[in-house]
Amino acid sequence: MRTLIMTGILFFFAAVRSYSIGERVVAGGRSVAMGGCSVSVVDFWSVSNNPAGTAWLKTISTGIYFENRFLIKTLLYEELGFVLPVKAGTFGFVLSHSGIARFSEIKAGISYARKFGNYFSVGISVDYLRLNLPDEYGGKNLISCEFGLMYIPNKRLNLGIHIVNPVPIKITTHPVELLPTTVCLGVTYHFSDTFLVTIEAEKDLIHLPVFRVGAEYHFASSVYARLGVSTNPAKFAFGFGLEFGHFKIDLASEYHQVLGFSPSGSINYCF
Repeated sequence: MRTLIMTGILFFFAAVRSYSIGERVVAGGRSVAMGGCSVSVVDFWSVSNNPAGTAWLKTISTGIYFENRFLIKTLLYEELGFVLPVKAGTFGFVLSHSGIARFSEIKAGISYARKFGNYFSVGISVDYLRLNLPDEYGGKNLISCEFGLMYIPNKRLNLGIHIVNPVPIKITTHPVELLPTTVCLGVTYHFSDTFLVTIEAEKDLIHLPVFRVGAEYHFASSVYARLGVSTNPAKFAFGFGLEFGHFKIDLASEYHQVLGFSPSGSINYCF
């Protein structure tokens, strides 16, 4: 019986892969509804998903995002973002929190992105991580960074890359544990002004690669419908978006066949 219980626990954590310390977390109801595809999608949440994407934004914007992974209270994730385009580029700020008091992570990041020519942009983010770990580890304060590139040769095609924690940062010494280095590559193609498909692949140094496919259809003046799938673990996602003047609301949910639903949503405001 004990072996069965331990096996179940190990399976649970292997399947979830949720919020491991310093991992790349996709933000924004739009991207989540498209299976987590985000690295080549240009919108407000590029400030978190690929800072290079914010170079293409033209208005001051702010937003909040929330997610409840598998409807488990201890797997809550919240994020606040702000984007400030200026003549010399675009500045961004994100603040996120996940977990509970004894095991939680707070992240604050400041980013800067700039276009080079008409088709290419670069973005970089400096991140501060505050980790609250069990008693034997205690609290940790870490500094890391992210790097993003985006290439948009025309109004149909977007290419993006996002690298998180490119420099090894130690979390613990005995045993040695590092923040996960993650590389994400993606392509978005707009078949028309109302329909797009996006594909991406993500890989860290330990786990199997994750593949994602998503689609968005703009079927009314202010209404969007979205679908997506992802692998490792296999998940299905869906959602919709609404625009009301300066406000945009995006709601989404992922579904895991064993662990169930993970509802999420975001609200953005453009000044």
